[in-house]
Amino acid sequence: MQKFTPNRAIRLLLFDLDSTLLDSRKRISDRNLAAIAECRRRGILIGVATARSESTCARFTDILQPDLLISCSGALVRLRGEVIFRGGFTPKEAAALVGAGVAEGRGITVDCDDVTYSNRNIEFFNDPGIQYCDFTGFSRGCFKICIEGTDSDFARRTAALIDNCSWQAFSDCDWFRFSKSGLSKGDALRHVTSATGIPAEEMAAFGDDLADIEMLAFCGIGIAMGNAVEEVKRHADRVIGDNDSDAIADFLNFYIL
Repeated sequence: MQKFTPNRAIRLLLFDLDSTLLDSRKRISDRNLAAIAECRRRGILIGVATARSESTCARFTDILQPDLLISCSGALVRLRGEVIFRGGFTPKEAAALVGAGVAEGRGITVDCDDVTYSNRNIEFFNDPGIQYCDFTGFSRGCFKICIEGTDSDFARRTAALIDNCSWQAFSDCDWFRFSKSGLSKGDALRHVTSATGIPAEEMAAFGDDLADIEMLAFCGIGIAMGNAVEEVKRHADRVIGDNDSDAIADFLNFYIL
């Protein structure tokens, strides 16, 4: 295998969490952690780009201590702890979307500044960042809303309740994600480029799901996990091993370090 050399040195590494950096048991392998630490030691910035809220990814970011955190699928961006971008739903908009889910008895999760709310059994999530809420009379600004379902007609009707709302189905579960139009991991990186001066060509990103496609396309190197959905693999520059292996460490050690 010929060693791949980027056209420009990589200055920022971005990692999705679930099914990418996290294995099937929601852990980060020691080898992957060690390789990331060595990249940081050599001056490369480390970023996490996740659909999770800050509260639900805290147990992983506490370990990684990333320089950059893109959470809620791009609705909130922090660089070295400082917010450089935030977007999302107003209380009125959130009330309309949540109300649609409540009316049909659907599962709902809502990502807010300090907590993620859910009307499902929170013991199942085993995550201190999630609190139970029945969403009766819910009206609070938030970054992202997820509603249970498989019927795209429901998703379209719900998104149409407010202006500039987009939706996307998850590939690994029967839920839809609702966010303000123009908010994505890829769009978040434009704010990162502006704040850091690092061009897209000097970024590399790892992902597995549909929400990662824009990010992989934006960066100079887009890497899909072996367990990624096929559409993600088609948009990637490289496909590596799955998230239950040390494929990220292997890639970093061979191509970046």
